[in-house]
Order: sequence, then C-alpha cells, then structure tokens
Amino acid sequence: MTETRWWNYVQLVAGVVQAKDIADVVGIDKSNVTRWKQGSRPAVEFVLKFARSYGRPVVEALAEAGFITDAEAGVREVKIGVAELTDLELARELLARVERSASSSNVVRGQFGGVGSSADDEPGVKQPPAKQRTAARKGVRKADAAPHAE
Repeated sequence: MTETRWWNYVQLVAGVVQAKDIADVVGIDKSNVTRWKQGSRPAVEFVLKFARSYGRPVVEALAEAGFITDAEAGVREVKIGVAELTDLELARELLARVERSASSSNVVRGQFGGVGSSADDEPGVKQPPAKQRTAARKGVRKADAAPHAE
C-alpha cells in the first residue's frame, strides 16, 4: 500500500472504516476505494462525490487529490467549534437565537420586557395569592378539590 495525500484525507474524513463502507456512502464501486488505498489517483468526479457525501468543501478535496494547489483552493485550518468563540461572540449568538425564537412564537411581553402577560408587570393590578394562581393555571378550583357530600 502506498500512502498518498488523498488516501490520508479519505481516512481522516471517513474514519478508519472498510472500503465498502466508504463506497456505500459515496455511491461508487468498492474497487475505486481499494485503488485509492493502493495509491491510485481518484477521478475528479469521484473526488467531488466523496466531498459532497461527507459534507466537505469540494475545493478542499480537489487540493487533497492533487487536482489544484492549496493556494488555489485557499485551504487553511478552520475552527468552527463553540470553544473558539469569545464570550462576547457567544453571548451575541445566544441573544440572536433567543430573539429569533421569541419573534416566531406567540410570547406576550410585559411592560418591562419580561415574558408573561402585561398584567403581571403592572403594579396597579392586584394579583391573587400564589397558591390560587397555581391552582388556576392547573385548572383546579377549591370547590373541585373538596370531597362532595352526597
């Protein structure tokens, strides 16, 4: 077996799996994958299919297969994990998601921006005691909870 840049890339992307598994994912014959493992250069259409099947950029795969240079592909290490975000970037992303979620739902915002009915935020509106509010939310009334006399 001759290790090539392409075969190392295939193993990195697909993992150390059988040639048949890679072929099944890509939708090609197993013999193609076996030839890659033996050092053969893949056909361009198989490089494209491989990249698309594994969700990788096609220019990255073309560079790994030797069809274009790294400079032509603009290949560089890309970090996309949450751990690489600054605290501020993470906070902005979370805020944007919450705002998108809130704008697409039927959430009622109170006078001070809190979620809930506006009556909860108005000091002039008398609220019932907490136990009664909880029972009311559950649909239970005091009369329903008491045993009935027959």
